[in-house]
Amino acid sequence: MNKLIIFLTILLISACQQKKTTIQPWILNQDDSSISIIITKNNSVSEVAYFQQFSGRINASGYLEIEIQLDSLETNIPIRNERIEKHLFETELYATTRIHTQLAPKDLTIGTHTISFDVDLHGVSAILQADVIVFEQFNKKVVTLHKPLIIDAKTFALQDGIITLKNIAKLQSINFSVPINFILHFESE
Repeated sequence: MNKLIIFLTILLISACQQKKTTIQPWILNQDDSSISIIITKNNSVSEVAYFQQFSGRINASGYLEIEIQLDSLETNIPIRNERIEKHLFETELYATTRIHTQLAPKDLTIGTHTISFDVDLHGVSAILQADVIVFEQFNKKVVTLHKPLIIDAKTFALQDGIITLKNIAKLQSINFSVPINFILHFESE
């Protein structure tokens, strides 16, 4: 009888110490977040552009999904915005880009993590990897890049659009390598 009580006590203690395998659901707060790119033209002129409309969430099983409205890219020059929508992103065919991955609970702990994720852009899917920093601020999870993520436009079949933009604007060059940066604020759902 004593052995049974000891066994049940150990079993109960063990069950109480097991960690949850689910993740608290989080929703992306667009107002506090930013997603930006750097466009470099003529080999030395760089300008920051940013997306104004995006959404995202992390569900209870740890699935992260972010959707960016490509026609919301703001360059501060309206004609350039229109040209990028039409000739680069071809928003009539590809209105959004989707970023998604399955996160492990450790990926949302405070610290630096290497995350692999899928990007669906311009009809092409690619797996990318980034080092991110996760920290908490005012009951929010904040995720930011440790260093800018460099995207090669050729990976997503965007080079023809870049060449078209270069020719329309009569530029010497527009760089195919595009640095991306983000700060994402997630609130508990």
